[in-house]
Amino acid sequence: MSGATPGDAMKQLRMPLLVLLALVLAACSRPVPKFEHEVLRTEPWSQNVVDEMESVAVQDNGREKPLAVLAAFRLYKIHGRRDLKYSITDASGKEKKITLSPIEWLLDVWCFPEQAGHYPLFRIENSAVMDALSLENDGQTPDFVYISYEQIFKVANKLRELAIKYADIDAANRSPVEAHIVGLWQQFITYNRLHRQLEAFHYSVPVDGELQTLFGSDRANLGLIAQHADGFRGLLSKLDPELANAPESLLSVTKFIGSVVENDASGVGLVGPLDEGSEEWIPFGAALERVIKGQKGPVVEMITSLQEATNAKALSDREAALLRYKAASIAAAGPNYDKVQIDRETYYYRASWHYRSIHWFLFAFVLAAVTWMMPRNKIMWWASMAVSIAALGMLSYDLTLRCLITGHPPIKNLYDTFLFIAAVSVLLLIATEFVMPRRIALAAAPFFGSLLVMFARIYEVNSASDTMDPLVAVLDSNFWLATHVTTINIGYAAGLVAALLAYVWIFTRVTRIYHPSDVGAKALIRMCYGVTCFGLLFSVVGTILGGVWANDSWGRFWGWDPKENGALMICLAQISLLHARMSGWVRDFGFVMWSGITGLVVVFSWFHVNLLQVGLHAYGFSSELRDAVWITYSAMGSFLVVGAIDVLLRPNPARAQALASASPPVPAA
Repeated sequence: MSGATPGDAMKQLRMPLLVLLALVLAACSRPVPKFEHEVLRTEPWSQNVVDEMESVAVQDNGREKPLAVLAAFRLYKIHGRRDLKYSITDASGKEKKITLSPIEWLLDVWCFPEQAGHYPLFRIENSAVMDALSLENDGQTPDFVYISYEQIFKVANKLRELAIKYADIDAANRSPVEAHIVGLWQQFITYNRLHRQLEAFHYSVPVDGELQTLFGSDRANLGLIAQHADGFRGLLSKLDPELANAPESLLSVTKFIGSVVENDASGVGLVGPLDEGSEEWIPFGAALERVIKGQKGPVVEMITSLQEATNAKALSDREAALLRYKAASIAAAGPNYDKVQIDRETYYYRASWHYRSIHWFLFAFVLAAVTWMMPRNKIMWWASMAVSIAALGMLSYDLTLRCLITGHPPIKNLYDTFLFIAAVSVLLLIATEFVMPRRIALAAAPFFGSLLVMFARIYEVNSASDTMDPLVAVLDSNFWLATHVTTINIGYAAGLVAALLAYVWIFTRVTRIYHPSDVGAKALIRMCYGVTCFGLLFSVVGTILGGVWANDSWGRFWGWDPKENGALMICLAQISLLHARMSGWVRDFGFVMWSGITGLVVVFSWFHVNLLQVGLHAYGFSSELRDAVWITYSAMGSFLVVGAIDVLLRPNPARAQALASASPPVPAA
């Protein structure tokens, strides 16, 4: 056709491609065969390849991020741990323990899927779950066991039926077994999506005739199809719209490509935007469709290198192909590849400064404990203070990196509040120790800091969601995040620090380290009073700013939302506490008890209201978080109960001595 234009050619090609997609269901409904040419990985991935693959850019949930971050949070979701540990028996019969990092695990899922399918990955915490799914119990205790993807795949239909049934039950009302089965199904889906994304690279289809000549092989795989896309497109263009004259071999290839497109439809964006002005990354299925339509460039190299990375016999050849894949991925993304941010985030998770701070906080606590036995030793005091400040610096640097990566102030979600409140609490206690050097705040600062950072890590794994994902539109305001959110969380931190000092006072009285008239006990009261005043200022200002933000976003200043009520409760608790103290209604014991109760109110406002499933600040119910909140209530309440019992059953030593001296002497017999 001498007058044909490129647009006419694309119109002719469109019908075969639409038919190709229509054949997807038929292709996917057939039983999945075992992987072709499956090779087991018997030696570890080289560190260089692991490091390089960590910083491969992908797009997930609307955010460009390193592959290592994707792998880590998928492993959290599926396995509930930060690494994968299992044991194998070597040739000599000895048991060998293996530990895989998230990126090593993901590379196995993609490049050695059959081997990865046997890893002990899914945690079963109740033997009743095994019975419900008809899985072999093997004498499971009520504790937990790990089972593999292959084991779950065999009972996937039954698991799906039960999960659909139990999903209709409100999350707060599910039994432990029902909740576990729903969670297990979600974990299975998460793994299956990862597994399917590169699954097609492990298969090929037989070809003959023109296709065999075109591909130079009697079997076609994705790499060959991408390399010879022009010739394949030419063969498609010769067909009539109904594919009446299509050879069986050509139909097999089109069905194969259709299954690739369908299987990868919900996959992670691995290929940078291919349309000018677009910011959306696409999975390999969509990229392959573009290649067949005539779009060339680095995408072809990405597909062919992955073909070798998943099929080469030698691990060294697979690793070389993965490095070529990374280079092609960067080239395909072009200006959309933000090297600075990808490298920064890769470094952030690799360095894990907040995790390092835990160890240094604990070391500082040990040094502070030594100062109790050596009260006149200034060197140990300064050593503990210096280590605490160094750990606080690590934590602050961690928060700074998060701000640079996300482009937002330090608090964007519940996870951030742990780190921020930990940093503010440590800073408050260090400042308190400088003002009143009694070695109490010196020990409380690193102890509380390490505790909150450990809670942050537990929360991160349990939530299994990327803590740097984009904010919803109503929260995407750096001004309000920097003013209201930061201010109210400083108020939370101060309220918790005051409660901590109150619990220390109760502990020292119960153990008779101090009695209420001692200088140390009086110093604790002054510390608690000062921190409460500091916290009240930020709680009130933060609550008012929250109302202004609500008026700006929702058109009303106050709506009695549970989160708003929680903030108001903190303000009222602190105001009434200070008023009662200044008016003489409460003495030292009443003041610390009230401070401890205020700490319970802070926990309610900070976390509990998010689990109520009511209001605009309900961020999702979780049985694990619910249990953690009630454990926190129980621990804090226990201090208050023990303190009250001690006062009732054990009189104040100073008061007992005063009563004894005021009593008239007993005459001698």
